[in-house]
Amino acid sequence: MRDRALAIVACAVLAIPGAAAADGGYVGLGVGPAVRLDDWPTQFRVEEEIGYYIDGEPRGFYLSFAPSQSWGADWWVIVLPLRLGASFDLFHSDDVSFQVGPTGSLGLALSNVFSSSADPDVWFHLSFALMLRLVVMEDRLAFFLQPVGFEFALSDTVRYGVEAIRFVGDFGVQYYF
Repeated sequence: MRDRALAIVACAVLAIPGAAAADGGYVGLGVGPAVRLDDWPTQFRVEEEIGYYIDGEPRGFYLSFAPSQSWGADWWVIVLPLRLGASFDLFHSDDVSFQVGPTGSLGLALSNVFSSSADPDVWFHLSFALMLRLVVMEDRLAFFLQPVGFEFALSDTVRYGVEAIRFVGDFGVQYYF
């Protein structure tokens, strides 16, 4: 089952190569906690991101594919969302920029317990967050922090509940090309 979920993620990443083909493209990697508020357990979470800034530089509006994987408490969760967000400069110079911006995502999630041989549960997934970025190296590299983020999931499954809510914190790095 886990192999099938990883294959879905790989196909989704390969399906959007045009997003990274022009100026304004970026890739990112982040890690952090996903803390249970309702149903899904508290877990360690890893998020990858490939996206494109509409104006061709790392500020303004962007669209990305941002899959994440989390595991812990004998559970795994894979999220496959499209993200829409914005980055606004609070401070900008030739060498460094400090940015803040909202993000939101919409997609599907899969979850199950590691010991289960049943098919994973499919969830409708929605998230909202606030991102802070420190952009350096002439707008080529950014370090980000997501101090506030919430994810919501809905499903019609009866095995593990019909809704899930978690606080999601994240920090990581992005490279712009």
